[in-house]
Amino acid sequence: MRSLRVELFVVWGIIVLTWILGEVGVIPNGELVAQGQQFEFYVDVAMILLTIVCVPLALKLFSLNTQRGLRRMDKDEALLAYHQWSIIRLALLLLCAELGVLVYFLLMDDKGVYCAGIAVITTLFCIPSERKVKEFLSSKEEEEPIN
Repeated sequence: MRSLRVELFVVWGIIVLTWILGEVGVIPNGELVAQGQQFEFYVDVAMILLTIVCVPLALKLFSLNTQRGLRRMDKDEALLAYHQWSIIRLALLLLCAELGVLVYFLLMDDKGVYCAGIAVITTLFCIPSERKVKEFLSSKEEEEPIN
């Protein structure tokens, strides 16, 4: 639990650090604006599609993959699987948020901020708690056949 919370704070820290780097000018603001409107359109569409794919995938893939394999796992393996899929979920959301912030600063277009905001808000659903882990393990016990 503690390592999952630390990993979540690291993800938020990376996003905030990227934002700060953009605000102080380390990330060149508006650098890609000169590429033209067609380039901006393609980058915006790619960012929106990435958000549309990553956010639901991060939320649903976690439950599908962990629930399917629970029958074959003991308690320690189930906790390890929970931790691994939590990291994958956070990585997908971090990718989406980081690219959103970078698109915002490189193009000075607010669509990147919207996509990053969606990804950051989605990380709030990833906050680990004792209740979530207990529900996860109780679903494992419910799936085990009674002989």
